[in-house]
Amino acid sequence: MIAPDQTTAQIFSRLKSSERPYVITGPQASYRYHRWLSPAPKVIELRIFPEDYEWWKNFLQNEVDFISDFPPTLNGTKNLGTAGLLKKNLSMQIYHNKRTFADLHYESPEDLCLELLQNSIAEITAMETLAILLLQKQTLRWGYFFEQAGVLGVTREAGILLDVINEHTQQNLMPQSVIDRLFRKTAEAGVMNDHYYPHTWRVKLALRRQNEKDLAITYPRTSQKWGIKVVLPCYVMDKLTLDLDYVLRNQVLASTSNLENRPLALQPVA
Repeated sequence: MIAPDQTTAQIFSRLKSSERPYVITGPQASYRYHRWLSPAPKVIELRIFPEDYEWWKNFLQNEVDFISDFPPTLNGTKNLGTAGLLKKNLSMQIYHNKRTFADLHYESPEDLCLELLQNSIAEITAMETLAILLLQKQTLRWGYFFEQAGVLGVTREAGILLDVINEHTQQNLMPQSVIDRLFRKTAEAGVMNDHYYPHTWRVKLALRRQNEKDLAITYPRTSQKWGIKVVLPCYVMDKLTLDLDYVLRNQVLASTSNLENRPLALQPVA
């Protein structure tokens, strides 16, 4: 099977000669950090400065069949070889925070998670955010993440996700100090018991039909603490933790032949 980042090898090669700032974002960047959900093949998303949009269209025209600042429709992608989504929302701060791998610039895991939290309208988005946070927790700049979560208005959502994974596994997989700090900031705004998280299409449909009884609270401790009815299905969390444990164990197997003494994959924080 072709590795996800090999399907866009020609585009990546072209990016290495770019004279303009960019960061790879979206599923390609997420996969760089969690190695979990494979991104769509032959599709790449870049954050660029708005004034550079036309330059990028010309720069990538030989490597990309479809270039736009809007994603292609399903019908529009059927006959495409490669697609490039140019998001005109790069800032100097996000560019400064970038991570570089093999001469390619990726959006930092902190900024990527914050963007996902802002657009967390699907269970899979919440899971992808958690996957990045879990696998990058040792090197994540938590202070920056906390401050920007407040600026972007996603403090409560961030705290809920961190608390949910701890409640689900009955372990402190995520730093309690960060959760406490997020909670103190959120507590200043008061509780919001009439809200659900995540606010997916399933939640919207139930509310529209006035069938709130169909929205079972799945994490009561977290729900009570944060003042939001958490309806994230437990089986979704089961899949996430099992998958990530498998990913990490494979990484361990690649580095040691002693199977009996290999460490647990998803480790609680000290």
